[in-house]
Amino acid sequence: MILLAAIYMKITLQSNNDYTDLKNKLSTLLKQYSYKKHKTKNHRRAAVMILLMNKNDEPHILLTKRTHKVSTHKGQISLPGGTYDKEDKEIITTAFRETWEEIGIPRNDIELLGRFDDFISIFGFHIACFIGSISYPYNYNFNQDEIDDYVEAPINIFINKEYDYTTQYFEGDQKKYIYHYYYEGKEIWGLTARILTDFGTYLYSNLSR
Repeated sequence: MILLAAIYMKITLQSNNDYTDLKNKLSTLLKQYSYKKHKTKNHRRAAVMILLMNKNDEPHILLTKRTHKVSTHKGQISLPGGTYDKEDKEIITTAFRETWEEIGIPRNDIELLGRFDDFISIFGFHIACFIGSISYPYNYNFNQDEIDDYVEAPINIFINKEYDYTTQYFEGDQKKYIYHYYYEGKEIWGLTARILTDFGTYLYSNLSR
């Protein structure tokens, strides 16, 4: 069920059938979607997985907190994913492999729904975003060298931009905003927040029709 009130939208799931319907609709939309691409030369390729689940009658997204042992984004909340290896051959393989290595979710347990936009990181990564679904609850098996903690955040906070505050920066002459969300004591910000906010905007635009 999708509830609309003015510019506010909340996705609620009254049954597993509702969640199945949502996945089917999203899969159809993503197949028709021309995702944003970027032409880059010196950026390293990477991929992340936006994993949806039906938790407490509401779609949630799995996010992880990185340890201080990793090379980048130490201690930050991130989406499962990482850098492309030449053995991957395809960028979708990177998303599956990194999700397995970080969280212990095998490819066969992920229902792939489609591909969302590409994003460019200030750290020099060209990131492909994929949308998948997993069962809930799931028995995660985290790589303790890479993952310190996790949170399952409701997708509705990103659809409705329920961030706590924003900061600004300039990219050339263009002003950009960084969203900062707090959920269950964890700060979701930076590129992760940008990806999820853009995905929430996409859902609002397409599911509220």
